[in-house]
Amino acid sequence: MSNITWRKSATKDVRPFFGAATLESSVDLAEIRLYEDGPFMADTAHAVEPSDSQTLDIVIRPNLALPPAMPMAKGDLVLAVTAVQPFMKKTIVVETHKVSGKIPDEIGIGSDIIDKLGGGSNITIEVALCLGKQLAKKPGSPFLLGHWLSKKSFAIKAPKLAEDFPIQPMTDEEWKLIGYPAKTLYSVQYIGGFNDPVAKDSHLAKVRIHADVHKKLTLESAQRLAKPMMASLAAEITGHIIAASLSEWDTADEATPHSPLSAFLKRIARIDPAFTFKKFKECAKEPGMPRLKALLHADQQSVRSIAEG
Repeated sequence: MSNITWRKSATKDVRPFFGAATLESSVDLAEIRLYEDGPFMADTAHAVEPSDSQTLDIVIRPNLALPPAMPMAKGDLVLAVTAVQPFMKKTIVVETHKVSGKIPDEIGIGSDIIDKLGGGSNITIEVALCLGKQLAKKPGSPFLLGHWLSKKSFAIKAPKLAEDFPIQPMTDEEWKLIGYPAKTLYSVQYIGGFNDPVAKDSHLAKVRIHADVHKKLTLESAQRLAKPMMASLAAEITGHIIAASLSEWDTADEATPHSPLSAFLKRIARIDPAFTFKKFKECAKEPGMPRLKALLHADQQSVRSIAEG
């Protein structure tokens, strides 16, 4: 008998439930509203400034559209809306509704839920048609409680520098393997491109954070610590990148359009409208960058995070 070699050709999200394939587009028409007077949108990616996250009033319209001929009983299915914080790896179930009953036209995501996820600067709202109970195994059909058959995700992110680099949790042993003390809090490895047009799938830097701290930030009981800690880390990491990239843009007359530096200057201009590229250079060259770090902390609303906990 000959050996068969399997090779992976592409990464793809595959749902093996061919017996329920007609349900795959059931929540494709779902919509989201971000603010009280805002429109409902079907778009799945939304940028929200940290300063605007305080006024978020998120509402979901499921717009559930089931096929005329159901491949399984409605009583076996539920519609679920969840809120996810990717960095904290935390998920909160907002509401679940039996498909056999009345599905609300609108489902609100309360401010208490957003606060538990560290604010609205980096969350994902998911609408999913799921199996609502355990079933006997059957080829091509869902059987585990929670198996989803149709899903739509709305990503809400701040247009900030932190999105341009991955964050890697590190254990004591992993820190030591790369030559750092075991209890290192975080490190920033600048890669490049701060003043270059943003390229798809490129990263400015690689950020490592101690695994114990990362885990602590995901705990429900640690939210009073998590918000100010994340705000402070975001500001400090950005400061490291500015210092490491100084030689790349020090002699430039202006920031390159569509570069992370250009986006950064636009954000800081919201805090200080008089903050020019020339002033930015001056602040970046100050020992310790005190004025620039003050602007970074103001942009991350660090004081509010600590005060409100």
